Amino acid sequence: MYDRVTAYPILDDALKTGELDYINGAALVRYSIAGNFLGYPAISIPVGYDQSGLPIGLQFIGRPWSEATLIRLAFAMQALCIQSYRKPEIFFDLLNWTQEIPQHLQKKFI
Repeated sequence: MYDRVTAYPILDDALKTGELDYINGAALVRYSIAGNFLGYPAISIPVGYDQSGLPIGLQFIGRPWSEATLIRLAFAMQALCIQSYRKPEIFFDLLNWTQEIPQHLQKKFI
């Protein structure tokens, strides 16, 4: 069985007020909750982008004590997808504190 979940769009007013869409948010995480509560190991990796340029991720959830298998699986999948990776349009390198936020983006973050 394969389950696919697409993130819902965040509306402009939600960014201003900080409000969440709880109905869509719950639908987005419905497949990961059981793994979290039961303690199943899981790993998520980036696998590409949709038509709008938004990132797409893939999560694998394994049996108890299958961490090594999940890491090997994620490594193999990531090796297949690495050609399509690119830096996001808005990117801030947290390890490089000398980096300046571009002028046209400062209003969004400050």
